[in-house]
Amino acid sequence: MRNWRIQKDARVRFVLLIPILLFAGPALADSACLEPQAPAPVKRTGVSADQMRAAMAQAHAFIAQSSVYQDCLLKELDAAKTQAATAGEPFEPMLETSARYKVEASKKAQERVGAAANGALTAFKNPSP
Repeated sequence: MRNWRIQKDARVRFVLLIPILLFAGPALADSACLEPQAPAPVKRTGVSADQMRAAMAQAHAFIAQSSVYQDCLLKELDAAKTQAATAGEPFEPMLETSARYKVEASKKAQERVGAAANGALTAFKNPSP
């Protein structure tokens, strides 16, 4: 009997949470921070020196823009915490979870782009026979 009661309570909480997520979701997604688009993958063969330089410049620009994006997200998070404290309202933990998730995803994108660019540059410098 007790287990049924716990399950019922969980279902009730879930049903009550749905409208909150539906209406708060768009507000949580609003951000002044613009996520940069990753550049197209760098070709490993058949590229000129100028094309390789351009691809490397795009990779470097993306990595730099991603760092700015991550800083922006963290500053928005700090501002939201400060605003909640100033207003005497509780801080919504979902904001922090969302921001941290976006920062981690951006870091992984930086790593992927950097690794791809480095691999292409290595292949360009050491062409296989």
